Amino acid sequence: MKVPLLSQVMARPLWWGGGAFLLLGIITACLTNPTPADYQHRAAAEINTFLLTQVCPEIINRDSAIAMVALEVCDQLESRPAEEIERYIAYNTQSYNLGVATLFVTELPIQTVWSLGFFGQIIPLTL
Repeated sequence: MKVPLLSQVMARPLWWGGGAFLLLGIITACLTNPTPADYQHRAAAEINTFLLTQVCPEIINRDSAIAMVALEVCDQLESRPAEEIERYIAYNTQSYNLGVATLFVTELPIQTVWSLGFFGQIIPLTL
């Protein structure tokens, strides 16, 4: 009967522990992937904030007929939720579940936006 070396016996628990830790990380990543609804909500909130802080002030400060229309539209953006923006994003977004992450590709008129959902976070990708 062959007796295993002490180093072989001691190395096995470390390998099992490392493998279990890796498996736990993979399972956690799979379970915490953002859903398309999470992505739509976050993207709509970011677009709404951008419109209110960057676009609306610039258009309203101009002396033109469009400033009055912009003022009305900007007031509507502030007063109600961004459901219409969420629907627009839902219609123009493809999501690809990669197991441990989700890739979101949104086709906007000005550009295509790529985002990666990983461990509950949504990270914009610059390509």
